[in-house]
Amino acid sequence: MTISVVIPAYNEEEYIGKTIESVKKLTIIPDEILIVDGGSTDKTASIAQSYGAKVLSIPHRGIGFARQQGLEAATGDIVAFTDADTLVPFDWTEKIISTLKQPNVSAVYGGYKVTKPSWKGFLYWAFINFGNPILFQITSAFGLHIGGGQNIAFWRKKAVESGGFPVDFKSVEDYEMLRRLKTVGRVIYHPHNFVLSSGRRGEEGIGSIPRTIRGMWLYFTTGKADTFTFPDIRETTTKK
Repeated sequence: MTISVVIPAYNEEEYIGKTIESVKKLTIIPDEILIVDGGSTDKTASIAQSYGAKVLSIPHRGIGFARQQGLEAATGDIVAFTDADTLVPFDWTEKIISTLKQPNVSAVYGGYKVTKPSWKGFLYWAFINFGNPILFQITSAFGLHIGGGQNIAFWRKKAVESGGFPVDFKSVEDYEMLRRLKTVGRVIYHPHNFVLSSGRRGEEGIGSIPRTIRGMWLYFTTGKADTFTFPDIRETTTKK
């Protein structure tokens, strides 16, 4: 059994090295670390290569497209996704593998927390770190899986069978992927397998919270997310 870790990235030179380092320190090191570089104009690709990761260069067409390209290029029996500004815990892959080995499981996802940003992002930090774990527990108990793409894993063949990621989605592609995976097996939320992402989204201020809620509302009422997206937070953070 082999495992691939796929990391979509776009202008992530500030974070990508630390993310790959955390993956390489796992107790079960993946057989493949694949960076899906969506047309970065900085040193993202060269930094990733210097850490021994494979780099797949693709057009910058949105997160749904990027994740699907990563899925198609991955070679592992298991494919785990995280984000380019995220640190994974040392036993991340252990917990993923042990869960996926359970009968008829197609996918597993965990929660995520964020580092504390400036005072401007305090409400976002509190919402993610304290509200999300409760929300995930409640929604998963009712069979509704809203896991984030920075902490999701599945059997590659099951993912292909389900139809893969929606390439036209510019947000909540992870929710749709879990919904599709539910049609080919059991999807499990692991409440003790958290990753740590940057708190940079919080620098947008309180507006990020209603925007997130609006995106979820549109997806669950229309089933689509091909027009709704988030502003490019990299431009905001790099100007500081």
